Amino acid sequence: MNPSHNAIVRLANDETLNFRDVEVPHANPTGAEILDADHACGPDSILLQRLSSGDLETIRLTETPDLKAGNEFIVSHGDRTYSFTVDGAQMVWAARHISGATIRKLAQLAPNLELVFLRHGHEPRVIEDSAVIDLAQPGVEQFITHQKMWKLRVQGVTLEYDVPHVKVGEAMKRAGFDPTKAWDIYLLVAGLPKQKVDVEFVVDLRTPGIERIRLMQRNVDNGEAPLTALRREFRLLGVDEEHLKATGLEWETVKCSERRWLVIHNYPLPSGYSPAVAKLALDIPIDYPQAQLDMFYFQPAVARVDGVAIPNTHIQAIIEGVQFQGWSRHRNGAHPWDPFSDNVATQLALVEHSLAREFGE
Repeated sequence: MNPSHNAIVRLANDETLNFRDVEVPHANPTGAEILDADHACGPDSILLQRLSSGDLETIRLTETPDLKAGNEFIVSHGDRTYSFTVDGAQMVWAARHISGATIRKLAQLAPNLELVFLRHGHEPRVIEDSAVIDLAQPGVEQFITHQKMWKLRVQGVTLEYDVPHVKVGEAMKRAGFDPTKAWDIYLLVAGLPKQKVDVEFVVDLRTPGIERIRLMQRNVDNGEAPLTALRREFRLLGVDEEHLKATGLEWETVKCSERRWLVIHNYPLPSGYSPAVAKLALDIPIDYPQAQLDMFYFQPAVARVDGVAIPNTHIQAIIEGVQFQGWSRHRNGAHPWDPFSDNVATQLALVEHSLAREFGE
């Protein structure tokens, strides 16, 4: 055998389309000779050639394929082939069923392209990798692709990306925030705990749920005099103090008349509110945690920058002679206060949820 007269083709013989190099003892082999070079082939084998144009063609046993047009071949098994198209390119497959992942590999689709199935009389349907298509249905199945876009919200600013990975610092720049400043940065994903990240962290936008980045600037001055001594006039639960310490915010506990208050200084408000930061106060009952934490209070009063009125914020509280704006937000019967699991952290989550809900988030 003269090696100079041999051909090297790329061959795959399963649905995973894992191609391997196969040496064929002919410079211009026929379909039968390519199949013979793959010892795993049987009498029901069907040879498909993937062309550089993206088309797939069935190669007859006696046919000599043009290796310059494409040297990748797929061996399938069956007694007939099934046709479909991807963006107009003709594809054939020797099995009745095909997965979305296999279609993507056959058509060599980039990760940022979404595969959409078209069928007359039906709505277009996005095909995930795990989906299985029955190619035996009447007509030729048609698939098209379009650019997939991912969304990421940074402090209320919605950004769109055509790639699934984005660095936090780059997203902050696009949203108009200086990543070189001192920020506490949190990644929020539906159904997952809040995660503290840094500007070098890479967000995978393919993670289920709409990702959000929340920013909390450190050492924010709200026009107040510098805090020299943060009071601790009563103790919170250990879990509360640990959570507040983790937020990096300055806080104190004060007694005023018959009420006890947790006052958080320079609490950052989401985009869309004025002012940007405020004092946040929580009323801590004497028999907490058996008694629930209810409502929350801001000073100065918080408003929407678009002028839309915020409902149920008419209640007032006076703390050390200063008027606070009360937000009447309560747990419902489906999710009542649980003294064994609810605490300051879950009440602050309620605050965050209530602020976001005003803008439909």
